Amino acid sequence: MKRKKEILVAVTGGISAYKACELIRLLRKKGYGVTAALTRNAAKFVTPLTFRTITSRKVAMEMFDEDMPWEPEHIALADSVDLVAVVPATANFIAKLANGYCDEIISCVITATKAKVVIAPAMNDNMYNHPTVKENLKKLKSFGYMMIKPVKGALACGRVGVGHLAEVAAIAGEIEKLLK
Repeated sequence: MKRKKEILVAVTGGISAYKACELIRLLRKKGYGVTAALTRNAAKFVTPLTFRTITSRKVAMEMFDEDMPWEPEHIALADSVDLVAVVPATANFIAKLANGYCDEIISCVITATKAKVVIAPAMNDNMYNHPTVKENLKKLKSFGYMMIKPVKGALACGRVGVGHLAEVAAIAGEIEKLLK
C-alpha cells in the first residue's frame, strides 16, 4: 500500500488566513494527510480550534508546547512532511524566512525540513511590489522554494491590485503536481 503524502499548511497572519481552511479541505478530499501550523497573528484571524477541527490533528503553534513529545516539535514536523505550504505568506514572514529568522514554529520547521516548500504570498499591492519583498522572494526562489504568485483582486485595504491570494483550487493543484 502506498504511503499517504503528508502536508503542513503553514498559516501566517494575513486577512486571507481563512482561505487556508478551504485549502486544507481540498487537500484532505484528495487523500493527503494535513497538519496546520499557525503564527500567533494567524490565530487572530482564524482560531486554532477551527484548524484542529478540519484537520482532526493537533495544531502546531508554539515552539515549547507543554504537551510536546520527547522530540522537539519543529524537528518532528520537519521530518514527517513531504511538503510545506505557506498560505498565506505575509511580507513579514517572507522577510523572516529569507533572512534566516527562526523565532516561531513555522520558520523553524521550514529551516529544518528537506521537504518541498511552497510560498503563496498575499498582501497589499504596494507591499508586494516593494523592492525588499521582491528581493526576499527572489532569495527564497534561489533556495528552491516554489512560488505561487498572488493575483489581481480585491485587497483588504479596499483597493484592487496584485497581492490577492491565488485561488485556493490553483494552489491545491500546484501542490498536487509537486507531490506526484
